[in-house]
Amino acid sequence: MLIITRRVSQSFIIVPDPGLDPATPIGELFQQGPIKVLVAQVHGTRVKLSIDADERLLILREELCERGS
Repeated sequence: MLIITRRVSQSFIIVPDPGLDPATPIGELFQQGPIKVLVAQVHGTRVKLSIDADERLLILREELCERGS
C-alpha cells in the first residue's frame, strides 16, 4: 500500500514496472483484486490517498515522470 498526497490539479500515474515481462497477461496483475484507492484524509486543498495495487505496478507522482523525460 502506498500513501500519496495530492493537491488540486496534481495527479499520479500507474504503469507496469519496467522489469515486468511484457508477455504477462493483464489478468495476472489483478489476481489479488482490483486497484483500490481510498481517500484517507482531506486537509484544505490537500488530499491524502491510500493506493493498494499489485507490487508489479509503479505508482508515481506525475511530476516525477515529466522530470525524467
